[in-house]
Amino acid sequence: MSTTAQLLKAFEALPEEEKRCFTVEFLRRAVPFDSGPLDDEEIAWAADEMFALLDAEENDAKTR
Repeated sequence: MSTTAQLLKAFEALPEEEKRCFTVEFLRRAVPFDSGPLDDEEIAWAADEMFALLDAEENDAKTR
């Protein structure tokens, strides 16, 4: 198993809060890069994902 696969497997085994903490720290250390301009399909996909996440959070809040 590659190092990347091992890291991903270990990450998936973490509790959700630990995943969030790790992600924040990882992104702080990541080298900035320019991925270039986004095309319309990528923007639409990101918007769909964001709205789905917000809907899920709103629905979760209503059930509390």
